[in-house]
Amino acid sequence: MPVSQPRTRSGSAILAAVAALATVLLVILVTADDPARTLRTFLLGPWSNRYALGNLLSRAGMLALTGAGVVIAFRAGVFNLGGEGQVYLAAVVSTVVLLAGGVPTSLGVLAGASAAALLGGVSGWLRHRTGADELITSFLLSAAITPVLDYLLVGPLRDQSGSLLATPEIPASTRLAMLLPPSSLSSGALWAVVVLAVLWVVLHRTLFGYELRIVGYNRRLARYAGMSVGLYTIVPMALSGFLHGLAGAVLVVGVHHRSIVQFSGGLGWNGIAVALIARNRPELILPAAIFFAFLEAGARAAVLQNQTTWELGSIVQAVVFLFVTADVLARRRKKVVSAEAAS
Repeated sequence: MPVSQPRTRSGSAILAAVAALATVLLVILVTADDPARTLRTFLLGPWSNRYALGNLLSRAGMLALTGAGVVIAFRAGVFNLGGEGQVYLAAVVSTVVLLAGGVPTSLGVLAGASAAALLGGVSGWLRHRTGADELITSFLLSAAITPVLDYLLVGPLRDQSGSLLATPEIPASTRLAMLLPPSSLSSGALWAVVVLAVLWVVLHRTLFGYELRIVGYNRRLARYAGMSVGLYTIVPMALSGFLHGLAGAVLVVGVHHRSIVQFSGGLGWNGIAVALIARNRPELILPAAIFFAFLEAGARAAVLQNQTTWELGSIVQAVVFLFVTADVLARRRKKVVSAEAAS
């Protein structure tokens, strides 16, 4: 009996990438006045200068963090659908703590990530204690916390000296070092590399990771072997929230230096796509994150130069989601059919 989840072939991930690029080509051919110029902007724009490259890598780093958060939940057999709210919550909490003054960056980041971990852990606890589907509870908690945070940012926490719906900027001493100015790339992007290395070690070289993978592969087997299924439900959800929270903290201390209304920008949702493209393997998350960030940046570059439709980025992302989720559902269906046939 294998104790780790079987590795899947990477063919479907490559197919998703090819399909996304083919979709871009088709949309550009149909909508652009100058398809060749638009395609060149899409493919080369994100790499054309320090500013564009730095922004792409910055986005990829945050997507890698949220992707890692999704993976650790997936490998335990649970699903965190509340990543967007967890990113947002961590960003606001980190901002509030750092605005208090005299607080080190690490404490502000830890406070924000811990708040997100608590939000994720509640869904895991509800799954363990009541049987409530963590997919539903994580989504509902995220949906509930978002308008509360919006209210705080447009009300009590808003910087009254400006017109932006945002908090005041955090002190300069609490901001991360910038790596490719004037882009938004900061040393926070390096956190993603460290997190992915640690995640791989935890999953493949520790008892915790060994048992977590067994629970994710077969909960009945894990319970029969005396493992704490409840522990490996609550803790992975909390860790997933923590990693989403790190991305939210990087938004504040490394990118915007403040919290802005609805500025998470789909990091939670797109982290799911990154994890699916990477097939829940930590070593593939960074390439998947860079690819997804490239799709976003290329579409944005073409749109900003008025060369194509605003919906290009959404269309490309939707195609990626369609292919990777269809493959996951097909494999799960095959597994269910095989189990029914064996019984």
